[in-house]
Amino acid sequence: MTIPSFDLKVVRSDRTTRLAPSGELDIASAPEFEQAIADATAEPGAQLVLDLRELTFMDSTGLRALAQTNARADQAGFALSIVRGPRQIERVLEISGLAELLPLVDAPPDIPADDEAA
Repeated sequence: MTIPSFDLKVVRSDRTTRLAPSGELDIASAPEFEQAIADATAEPGAQLVLDLRELTFMDSTGLRALAQTNARADQAGFALSIVRGPRQIERVLEISGLAELLPLVDAPPDIPADDEAA
C-alpha cells in the first residue's frame, strides 16, 4: 500500500510567489499549504500564483484554503491567480461552486527564468 504523498514547490521572483502543490491536498497537508500562502502574502502588493496542475486529489480542506485565500486577496492587498488543475480537481471546484468564484487561469503568468526556488 502506498502512503498518499504531498509536496509543495515554492518559486519566488520579486513580489511574485508561485506555489505548486503536488499529490494530495487534504486535511493532513493543508496546514503546510496554508502556511506557505500566509508567508507568500505577508506583504501588501504581493502576487500569488497557486498552480494546481500537479494535484491528484483535493478534499474540502483544500477547497476551504482556496476559498479563504480568495476572500483575503482583496482585503490583504495581494493579487491571486489559480492555475487550473487536472480534470478531477476541476470537477471538485465545479461541484463545490468555487470554480465560478475563483480567479482561475489556464496557464501560469510568466515568471522570469532566474527564479529562486525555495
